[in-house]
Amino acid sequence: MSLGAPARLALSIVAIALGVGCAPALPTFSGARTTPDGRTDLGLGMASRIPTGDLAPTEGSLDLAAPAGMAPAAFARVGLNHEWDLGLIAAGPSGRLELRTHTRLSTYVRVHGGVSAYGGYASTPIDPLNTQGEGWRAGVLVPLVVTFDVLSILEAWVGLRLGAERAEGMLAASYGAASTSAWGLRGGGVFGFALGFRRVHMLAELGVDGEWWQGESNTLRFERAGVALTPAVALRVRF
Repeated sequence: MSLGAPARLALSIVAIALGVGCAPALPTFSGARTTPDGRTDLGLGMASRIPTGDLAPTEGSLDLAAPAGMAPAAFARVGLNHEWDLGLIAAGPSGRLELRTHTRLSTYVRVHGGVSAYGGYASTPIDPLNTQGEGWRAGVLVPLVVTFDVLSILEAWVGLRLGAERAEGMLAASYGAASTSAWGLRGGGVFGFALGFRRVHMLAELGVDGEWWQGESNTLRFERAGVALTPAVALRVRF
């Protein structure tokens, strides 16, 4: 299947979103259904990551694994048939490849399921003295949501998601390079809605995830748990 002009445009915008920003947020931008067969969805917006409690970054090792902040977000999805689609989502320095399907329960209600894998790289200042850090991250995210669609004017979705992540990095500190690594598990919920007409919709959603991280560096071991919020908005156009 060759990529048409809408799909090429979508992939270009996703690539731009990957190249800027710092916060590795994980929006779903689910919508009420998978992308229809032969159609392409293109979305562009913003996503934020707001870690709270013990997750609020105070050390370089955890900051590389799960930093806070706002980043541009973009997504592109192509309908494979009437039930499946394939998508690519970018938020800041992270990109996520996803495969989704849906089952219709009634005229207005569907259930979405899927699996996605993501990865990214970031280089960022760690403190006001401009100590630099860099690292990579990779993980999986599995969402399961119930969606509602009213005449393609109002869409809503609510559901659960589970994930796991690995992060490794290097901190260039005054005493020399410090290697860090961490494992993270997350589980929580997401809800959102979309308003629009025909093929243009504005999407807004909020993810609320409990997270647990454990890791170590050259000088210390750490374990932290808390809640991370992921608000996101995007404009979606269906070609």
